Amino acid sequence: MERTLRTLWIVVGVLLLLVAVGTVSFHLLEGLDFFDSLYLTVTILSTVGFGDIVPETALGKVIYMGLVLTGVGVFGYAVSSIASIMAERSIFKLARGFFFLGGEGRLRNHVIVVGWNELSKAVCSELKVNGYNVVLVVERDEDARDASKAGYDALVGSPLEEATYRHVGVEDARAVVLTEDDPSKNLMAILRIREINRRARIVVACGDDLMKSLFYRAGADRVVNLAEVSGRILASFVFEPLVAELIEDLSEAETGLDAEQVVFQAGRSVTLRELKEKGLKSVVFAIARGSERYYYPSDNFEVKPGDVLILMGLREDLDHDVAILSRV
Repeated sequence: MERTLRTLWIVVGVLLLLVAVGTVSFHLLEGLDFFDSLYLTVTILSTVGFGDIVPETALGKVIYMGLVLTGVGVFGYAVSSIASIMAERSIFKLARGFFFLGGEGRLRNHVIVVGWNELSKAVCSELKVNGYNVVLVVERDEDARDASKAGYDALVGSPLEEATYRHVGVEDARAVVLTEDDPSKNLMAILRIREINRRARIVVACGDDLMKSLFYRAGADRVVNLAEVSGRILASFVFEPLVAELIEDLSEAETGLDAEQVVFQAGRSVTLRELKEKGLKSVVFAIARGSERYYYPSDNFEVKPGDVLILMGLREDLDHDVAILSRV
């Protein structure tokens, strides 16, 4: 994108130089005032040529022919370059990055989703339901329009360019989800993102185990093999359909059961019994403490500050319990 914009500025600079040379030359050689000199120069460069003002001196005619021979070509190239840039949205990327997304000050602790396809649509929907601010990076204008109609901010840009991620505020992003079908694009995106932000969580959709290891080595935090996950659920619908329905229900937040992880931030340790006495309604499915996992903890289990509770229940119960845990 920087190369494209640099070309644009060079072309515009040459055009301005020709306008300046023509204006000054006609003023000095033809005795025209600056406005008429500018008017004559612009009509020559734009090939309009009304003929209401024409050069009368020999040198003026030489300047006229020089502008026709060189200026028309430069003007035509400038118009085609600007049209090409607008077609690929290079300028629009910069404008949208600041104005359409509401300014850089708005982009804090957001989630960036790269790609617009059925997978990313499901990702965006789930993130939105759970209260996250989602910003999309897409390569095509029509994808940006579709995403905008669906209620998401979208930036048209290449996932291979560092500047794209800077425009969507990746340095202040909470996480980045890569859903591109091309694994090489996802790999390059990880490297670009890690050049800017070493802390943001990067989650990548993957289709084979070879790329999975490469993604981890590049800096991804979590690589999800969609074939494995969906394959297991499909198989479960054959021999344990109720379990499969429950897993599917837990994976989305809009209806039925849901799961939520909550960091216990109290200043002291408490038992699960104490939390239940305070009104905890949902099921404590597991507790994570560092690399350790405690499944189905008993009421006597002591929850320590910094522990992560995995809760399962109805959405209203989970919201109720999150409020309780925040007040302990």
